[in-house]
Amino acid sequence: MTTKIATASTFLVATLMLAGFASMQSQTLDRKQLREMLVQLGYEVKDIVKDEGKEKYAVSFNRNDLNIPVGYEISPSGNYIWLTANLGEGPKAGNEMTFQLLKQNALVQPTFFYITESGQLRAALAVENRGVTNSILKLRSETFAENVGKTKDVWMK
Repeated sequence: MTTKIATASTFLVATLMLAGFASMQSQTLDRKQLREMLVQLGYEVKDIVKDEGKEKYAVSFNRNDLNIPVGYEISPSGNYIWLTANLGEGPKAGNEMTFQLLKQNALVQPTFFYITESGQLRAALAVENRGVTNSILKLRSETFAENVGKTKDVWMK
């Protein structure tokens, strides 16, 4: 009888733990929660876009003698938190910088470089908007800024 109670208790505790973990993993941040989390991390947050449902924020990081403003926004689907940095005018097709940026993508992934429709060079990182904590957002932010800073010799040409 004691073994059955112990087994049932263990099963119940494991089930509750898994349910709690699954619940935490499925939680997503809304735009206001994202801003609050950035403030909690001690970052000076600038509101870039204030339109309801399209809010975008910026935080500046200093890396490799650069001031790197990083934009934060939640994707329209709500599935991702995008970190982006505008790096200026993008390279023209087929030049050496294009080739070097592609090589850098392999070294700094999941951060990546891309060129917008208007020809601007950007660095970006998509963070899955599920179970994001202060420590996860801080790690992703710091890593992203570090990746942008350490590749400046490629994209600042």
